[in-house]
Amino acid sequence: MTPASSEYLGYVGHPELPHGYYPYLGRRPGERRDWLADASVAAGVALLFPAAIVLGHLALRSARAGDVRSEGRARLGLRLGYGVAAAANLVYLVLAARHAMTAGTPAT
Repeated sequence: MTPASSEYLGYVGHPELPHGYYPYLGRRPGERRDWLADASVAAGVALLFPAAIVLGHLALRSARAGDVRSEGRARLGLRLGYGVAAAANLVYLVLAARHAMTAGTPAT
């Protein structure tokens, strides 16, 4: 068995293979973060806007880091999350204004 040269600093030896082998250095498919973008879109569709926003930002960060290839789905999750939050705030303001305007009149 010949020892590895100094250029193989990341060398992983194996007893039955005299030349050793190189481990897979990338993320395994089970460890990738593609599920974050899918979960963000699902949370946005389910009107859970805080979860959609948080998961969307996490998915977008991991897409920019190169861990996933679903940047479009991450942006869609963010749009859904912020859109639902904006719509909920708008509905709240309209209902509050409507209630404030009719508060002085007696109910019939």
